[in-house]
Amino acid sequence: MKRTFIAFVAVLAAAAVVSSPVWAFRMIQNTSVGRVTAGAAVTCTASGGFTHWTISSIPWRHNLARQGGEAGTAAAIQNALASWTNVSGANHSPFYAGTTTAGWATDGTNTMLWAKGNGCSGNCLALTALVLQAGQVIVETDITYNDRWNWNTNGSNYDVEAVAAHEVGHALGIHHTEVTSSPLPTMYAAYIGTGGRTLESDDNAALQCSQSRYPV
Repeated sequence: MKRTFIAFVAVLAAAAVVSSPVWAFRMIQNTSVGRVTAGAAVTCTASGGFTHWTISSIPWRHNLARQGGEAGTAAAIQNALASWTNVSGANHSPFYAGTTTAGWATDGTNTMLWAKGNGCSGNCLALTALVLQAGQVIVETDITYNDRWNWNTNGSNYDVEAVAAHEVGHALGIHHTEVTSSPLPTMYAAYIGTGGRTLESDDNAALQCSQSRYPV
């Protein structure tokens, strides 16, 4: 099985639409302990397992500093979290827990923030960090959105909800999908506009896979 080791980023690449397998979600595998922003893309049945949560209720907080310039940012984040909470057959419940002054740091708080830097540069839109314990258990995640770009909640580029939904997928242990046919899954590696707001069957199957192998 070929494995790729890449960062959990959303980028400004164009979406090439060609034929590919229907079920092609991949999970993040990284056996390190501590803070990571990259991992191998593996199947659900990979012998080495993959990163996962052991709790169902996962609170997220929003750092309002340089929040992306949009009054609707909090609502867009809540919608993105709800998309994953609503996946049938999975008990993961990421939810909006209010604001914070916490930042891009290992501090026990799952934080979303806007900034320049934090390892997200060039064409990077956003980057997710996982904090792992032994056994590939996720105990904290942070998402940094690149403040270099214009962010919107009105359907224009770059859409907060679509990118948030993608990055929350990474925060739940899901890598980029290998599906490249329309409709593209939220976990497609490139930015696909507001279509990324809506989870597709491949996205749902990825979280259901995590629930099946590592019940929460």
